[in-house]
Amino acid sequence: MIHDIDARRTEDCRLLQESLGLVAPVAPQLVAAFYDHLFAAYPQVRPMFPVDMQVQHDRLLKAIIALVTHYESPEQRVPALTAMGRDHVRYGVQLDHYVAVGGVLMATLRRFAGTAWNAEYEGAWTRAYTFAAGAMMMGSAQVAAASVADQLAA
Repeated sequence: MIHDIDARRTEDCRLLQESLGLVAPVAPQLVAAFYDHLFAAYPQVRPMFPVDMQVQHDRLLKAIIALVTHYESPEQRVPALTAMGRDHVRYGVQLDHYVAVGGVLMATLRRFAGTAWNAEYEGAWTRAYTFAAGAMMMGSAQVAAASVADQLAA
């Protein structure tokens, strides 16, 4: 069973790197298109972001690269991802926003990879995003639990 998980992770790592290579030459355009699509499909999230999106574009691109680069050892990313999830609570991020972001990310990757995109890439990115979003949601749950504990203690 552990061997199967390791083999899947190794294969996903290869697929993530390979597919990221397909879109790397247009990464700035991909990130801009991601946010354009996100704000068009989910206008209620736009106020969570700054007017000037350049820093946010850079953050998203770095987060994607970090996820792909370290996916072979995802447990190393958990502390950073849970911290990111805790931080996102103050911006008003809710659980359903993770689903929206995941859907928009997949659609954007598909669009920019074009005919080179395949089911294997889709599966690897879905698993990687699910892992990252799950860790971030754990961070947001920690904030919620701390808030309840504070309320009970008061």
